[in-house]
Amino acid sequence: MTTPQSKVAPFLDKFRGLDFVRNLQYSIPTGGKDTGADGVLEIKTPKGSFAFLVSRRNSYLDRALLNAFIVQAKQHVGKKRKPWLLFARYIPRPSAERLIRSGVNFLDQAGNMHLALGDNYVRTVLGNKEGAAPNDEKSITPANIQLLFTLAASETRDWTVRGLAKASGVSKSNIAKLRRQLVNQGILQKIGTSFQLRSGMDTEDRLVRGYEQVLRPKLVFNRFRSAESSSQVALEKLRRLLDEHSIRWSLTGGAAAFELQRLYKGQELVLFVDNPTETTARQMRLLPDREGPITILRSFGSATHWKQINETMVAHPWLIYAELMSSPDPRAHEAAAEIKSEFLKA
Repeated sequence: MTTPQSKVAPFLDKFRGLDFVRNLQYSIPTGGKDTGADGVLEIKTPKGSFAFLVSRRNSYLDRALLNAFIVQAKQHVGKKRKPWLLFARYIPRPSAERLIRSGVNFLDQAGNMHLALGDNYVRTVLGNKEGAAPNDEKSITPANIQLLFTLAASETRDWTVRGLAKASGVSKSNIAKLRRQLVNQGILQKIGTSFQLRSGMDTEDRLVRGYEQVLRPKLVFNRFRSAESSSQVALEKLRRLLDEHSIRWSLTGGAAAFELQRLYKGQELVLFVDNPTETTARQMRLLPDREGPITILRSFGSATHWKQINETMVAHPWLIYAELMSSPDPRAHEAAAEIKSEFLKA
């Protein structure tokens, strides 16, 4: 039987092989305040003990997931809590170097690691290659992620196949197969005749990574620029033109985060638009530009049109969160963490 302890055992064995490690004590948090950690690890050395909150990530750390973890780690350090220690499937060198610059300790299954215990002991190993990718990576398709976002954005468990297909934009013939895959992967739990999305980092990682790597590239219609230099002026113009032509749309990313919290806006505009075409772009008076600050994404279901805020339709917070974590702007990552804290506590 696989237990939380057995899942981290291979990582602990690698640490036991370090010459300055005298003993390890790993425990599972019980009760009290939820830190989001999988466990607490105490490393005993000749010069004292060092305690870490452990996060074990089964999925690959792409850019968006790395952004999410780094901002989480920085927030913990800022609040003077135990530092994070990341156990991951595989961390490529560029990601490892970012973690090191951010002061984050880590270890992956290939043996890449960075462990800094104060000023006393430091061990860094980079460049070890990963073996063959597991088969479950092949199941992460755009349709799979669309369904996952729809379930994450929903408050109901009693979906019919027809209703789920309509809400997610996925064909009815595909829904049953995709739902079965999610159950087999432990992301979705069947309770009687209902289905419940499991909470936890595995589900969050699947949403964020699937959005950046698989779903968003499919949804991108194009990037554009407008005649207005101000993003706010450009948005007001787009709002008027979209409404004038009865085009259904919503905001995501920084502009949507600003509508929700008034903390961060950013310089780019990202919109979900129903069935965009070249005619739509002309109606919006936009010029195609691969480096333009305006991105049009194709809407795919109910999650892209979540709620009217200040007379503006915004996407569901999970989509806003994933978009912000895909941004290269560190301020966007902090805004995403605030969105998660307020709207995505479950």
